[in-house]
Amino acid sequence: MEKRINIKRKERVQNNTSGLELSGIFNHWLVKIASVVISVIILVSVFNSIKITIQKLDILKQAQREVEELRLTNLHLTVGIKDMSTDKYLEKEARDRLNFGDKEEIVFVIPKNALDLAKEEVTRTVNTTEEVIYEEGNNMEDWIAFVITGV
Repeated sequence: MEKRINIKRKERVQNNTSGLELSGIFNHWLVKIASVVISVIILVSVFNSIKITIQKLDILKQAQREVEELRLTNLHLTVGIKDMSTDKYLEKEARDRLNFGDKEEIVFVIPKNALDLAKEEVTRTVNTTEEVIYEEGNNMEDWIAFVITGV
């Protein structure tokens, strides 16, 4: 009977060693480095695909905005065409371009150079810079000059 036990133990040892050889392969440093490199490559490819997807979504949103803007422009042009086909519009355009007036209208003809001067004046008035009334620091010299020379 002892022989049978020994044989079974040898088989058990052989079965255990085959499992150890496989785990020994996974513990080898080259296999570890290869698995890390493969993992990094997979992560980089996933990151790039996410980045490309985000870019495509941005392009899609921009295209949708452009389509909406073009639809609004088309709608405005369609309404404008309907308005332009009326006789009142044609009459108004002819009067505006030829500087004519209708009954009970007063026509003002303003030369182009007068409009340019007015635009410059408005721009200068609107874009004025504020003057600093109070400056920090010592203004003793200004006071002495005021006291000596007066107003």
